[in-house]
Amino acid sequence: MKGILYLIPLIFILSCAKEPPPLTRTEPIKQREKAPIKSINVFNAPFGKVWSATLQGLKWMKWNPAFVDEEDSMIRLKEAYVYTKSGKLFRNYRWPSKEEAKQSDIDNYLEKVAIYNKNIFDFDRPLFSQENMTIKVIKLSKSQTKVDVNYKINLHLASGKLDSGVKSSGYIESLLFEQIGERLNDKPQVKITNRGK
Repeated sequence: MKGILYLIPLIFILSCAKEPPPLTRTEPIKQREKAPIKSINVFNAPFGKVWSATLQGLKWMKWNPAFVDEEDSMIRLKEAYVYTKSGKLFRNYRWPSKEEAKQSDIDNYLEKVAIYNKNIFDFDRPLFSQENMTIKVIKLSKSQTKVDVNYKINLHLASGKLDSGVKSSGYIESLLFEQIGERLNDKPQVKITNRGK
């Protein structure tokens, strides 16, 4: 009992004691500087070099321009039709014949280039794609240039219907950016690989 009597005043004294003042810092906290993130479509090169590298990249991709206007910084590619013939994938600039379309199987190609609901095609498979691409080369500064790509895919189905709601996976665009970067020795830091899976 005596022990408890000694504890009560001790508890009272401890509860009345002031808390120590909070620690203060005399130096301001320095925030870490983040390294600028380089976008896959921005290149450290002047406009003229990026323009030339873009045209060379398209040549490597074997997709011919229909319209090139350097003054307006615009490249429009020929409308292309992608289908298979004897098991080989073709990008052609003419509508495939009915026989070519019937025998075409572009499922593997679409796995790479498009994001779409595969379940829709259980009974109505895509025979070939109709593709358009517009490229805008934009001067950001004397030493930096951006390449914007607008890539559209329409699917022609076995039923004769057209599915125009297909989105790009970014695969074709990443191939072009990679080619531009290689020609400039300025490879993009990010490589897009089949986001559709």
